[in-house]
Amino acid sequence: MALRMTGQRLQWRHLSLLGVGAVGAGLLYRGLRRMMDHMQINYALEQREAERASSLFRHNTELAILNRLITPILPPNEAAQVIEGCLKEFCEETDVKAKLVLFTRPIRRIAKCGANVPPEQYWIPDFNRSSALLPIRSSELDFGYLDLGEAILDETDRQFMQTLALSAGIILQNEILLRTNEEKHAVLKAVLDSIYDGITWTDTSGSIIYANKRMGQLFEILPDNLRGQTQKDLFKLLTQVHQKDSVDTVGDIMAKNGAYQLKIRVASGRERILAVSVFPVTTGEGIILGRGYLFRDITKLWEIDKLKGDLISLVSHEFKTPITSITGSVETLLRQDAQWDEEFKQELLQGIHEDIGRIRELVNDWLDLSKLTAGTIGLNKEPVRPQVVVENAVHQLPKHFKHGVTIDNKVPGKLPMIYGDRLRLEQVLANLLTNAIRYNDRTPHIDISAYSDEQFVHIAVADNGIGISRQDLAHIFERMQGTDAGLPRRDGGTGLGLAICKGIMQAHGGDIRVQSAKETGSIFTISIPKFNYSTGDTHEKV
Repeated sequence: MALRMTGQRLQWRHLSLLGVGAVGAGLLYRGLRRMMDHMQINYALEQREAERASSLFRHNTELAILNRLITPILPPNEAAQVIEGCLKEFCEETDVKAKLVLFTRPIRRIAKCGANVPPEQYWIPDFNRSSALLPIRSSELDFGYLDLGEAILDETDRQFMQTLALSAGIILQNEILLRTNEEKHAVLKAVLDSIYDGITWTDTSGSIIYANKRMGQLFEILPDNLRGQTQKDLFKLLTQVHQKDSVDTVGDIMAKNGAYQLKIRVASGRERILAVSVFPVTTGEGIILGRGYLFRDITKLWEIDKLKGDLISLVSHEFKTPITSITGSVETLLRQDAQWDEEFKQELLQGIHEDIGRIRELVNDWLDLSKLTAGTIGLNKEPVRPQVVVENAVHQLPKHFKHGVTIDNKVPGKLPMIYGDRLRLEQVLANLLTNAIRYNDRTPHIDISAYSDEQFVHIAVADNGIGISRQDLAHIFERMQGTDAGLPRRDGGTGLGLAICKGIMQAHGGDIRVQSAKETGSIFTISIPKFNYSTGDTHEKV
């Protein structure tokens, strides 16, 4: 109206000044009026565009906040900080006063608070009665709420806060799922790494995606060196340690699911027998994800089977020979048509006695070994002087064994007393002395020495025998192991003596070890715990 009045004043002023007629004045007035109407329309459009730009800017800001909230894959336990930061940014942008409240643990809405459950841990506000509280929830879990306080929000702000609460619930649930999956993955990995069998998985393309620690132990490689390689690389590794078949042959053998057996020799030179199981890796719906290879070390089982075979061979040989000799001697003595002189009879009876002693030795060795394996061997421990044990062991040697043998006993008489079963310790030393004589191609010479330290008395038996190869040293104390590197077992040896010695020393809390080389002789050293004297007692008093 003011514009129109201004226009009229201008009109009449111009008319009076210019002397324009009535018709011209009307035309001029209408032109000015149209111009003013266009100006009003332009002004309204500018106002509307400004409001729309502000609204778009607001929506862009909200979308940016929500995008930062739901887009990233967050590290564990950082979702709450991200939600807090997004809420703070929105509040600063809109001057809305809101607060984030998260429960110490998610709460299932369908669960009722039990009588013995602390109510502060399960208290949930009634969101239906308060419009100032927006729940942060996902599925059946409540994680907390947004407290709007006394803020008065328009519809746009309230919708955004609801979207923010919904998005916050989603990322909190995703964080729980992610943490749960990580924990399950860690447990599964720990279980697989703890399994005694080697496990390797390949995907559908044949690439190795997993190999546990046992694989590295079996093949003496790093499991990480297998991951990322191909199935053919695995076959190549088996070929290198198998040293029998080509890569293609191993691949053809293991191309089908089933069970196989491989004999390998790893870098350290140790032979192992492996049972290999090849199987498909599938989902519950039967979708094939790849293939699995399980490598089980059955070397011990194989050795047990071999031991059984060796036992049968040993029994058939060691028992058959003396029994045949005894049978022949007895049949000779029982002949009624012959008159034997007394000296010949005594010779036959002496042979029978020695053959029976050999059988008794074999039986005793197996009984001792079975007791040691079962841990039921009994030891009558007592304080005893080391030189007494050594002297008794030397006297136990058969006379024919000591013929032509030089035994130099250098055990000092002032050594501390040892604590152990005297008879068992004499058995160990007698076995070492017998081996020193039995496995000797020269005139046997044996040196026996001893020394002590803070805990043990160490007795060493050194000989000039055939020695032991480096390859056999690692297995010398195992059952049925030949100590002569391929030579036949000598003079009725059972192959069990050193295994029994090892068991007796371990039962005493001591040890036995060996140093040897081919053709230079061996040094066996046993370590026996010293006797712990009571306060005030002296060596001589005990």
